[in-house]
Amino acid sequence: MELIDENGNLFGTVNVVDALAVCLVLAVLVAGVAAVGALGGGADADDDSANEIRYATIDLGTQPSSTAEDVSVGDEMAHDDHPHTLTVTDVYAPPVSSGETHVTVRAEVSGTHLENGAYAFGDDEFTAGQNVSIDTGEYATTGSIETVEEEGAELPRTETDVLLEATLSPSAAADVRAGDEVAFGEETVATVETVSVYPVGDEHHRVFVGATLTTLERGADLRYGHVPVESESMIPISTADYDLALGVLETGVIEEAGEPATTTVEIDLEKLSDREASLFEPGLTETAGSETWATIQDVEREPASVVVESEDGELQKHDHPTRDDVTLTVELQTRNTELGPRFQGASLNNGDTVYLDFGVTSIEERIWLVEG
Repeated sequence: MELIDENGNLFGTVNVVDALAVCLVLAVLVAGVAAVGALGGGADADDDSANEIRYATIDLGTQPSSTAEDVSVGDEMAHDDHPHTLTVTDVYAPPVSSGETHVTVRAEVSGTHLENGAYAFGDDEFTAGQNVSIDTGEYATTGSIETVEEEGAELPRTETDVLLEATLSPSAAADVRAGDEVAFGEETVATVETVSVYPVGDEHHRVFVGATLTTLERGADLRYGHVPVESESMIPISTADYDLALGVLETGVIEEAGEPATTTVEIDLEKLSDREASLFEPGLTETAGSETWATIQDVEREPASVVVESEDGELQKHDHPTRDDVTLTVELQTRNTELGPRFQGASLNNGDTVYLDFGVTSIEERIWLVEG
């Protein structure tokens, strides 16, 4: 059979002109598909149509409490010039005081990569150490990016026990009670578990507070708000009744060292007036924070001695006509440790000076251990 017959048909059936027209149409279609694939199909990471999701921890710093209360899960910010969004997925906000709160958020970020390979929100790099402005319409603030990760919509929280200490006025110390809570919205971020209050001077009480804090994990470190939870850090405890800053004595515990015990001591008071001596009697107690820390068990009273020179120049000891020496036997509520007893949060040894407030009178004298 001839390729093209006398009538111009290809293989005797298809007109050559028609066949060329069909081939031209197919060529145009193939070229169009190739152009679409090269220009618009399968966008790469540098194109806004290929957004990638990351999760960021952002420290918004200390905010007015009214602003902090506006920050909530679901808050969203859309970029003005790119199809990028930032959505709050978790909020951690321990109050610093009655008027201020430190805010940290976790956010889901939809962004892309820049030509240099950096992850970007809009045209700006979005990486740890960078600042980011957040404007949701309800509030506007600037935060510092701490981490950017591929997963994790929630902040890494953990519960941390701490033993805290402060020296307060008697009225301030009386406000602190076991069961007190620090809350932000419906979340409790700290709970006072134990409280011990010791009078240690005129108008000064030493307060030990055992608390459980909701902390953020940052690598191997723990943080309450913006404060690292470590020895000597000052932790803000803000409840509905008080704002305090307490120093960290120890982590992992809520009780003072040692086991509860009693230690008996003697205290010598010299040359007291009759009025002063009469204030001491068995049963008198030192009480603070609803606990009794010292109880007078016995009182011995005798005239004080006075040395008088006689007419012939000899020194003679006589009873003082108006002054008495008093010896108190006092039972102290202490804590026994491997290093010996502790009282008022400090070690207790022969010759140590202690302050005791019995209500009607107070003393600051050296003690001598009898037993314990």
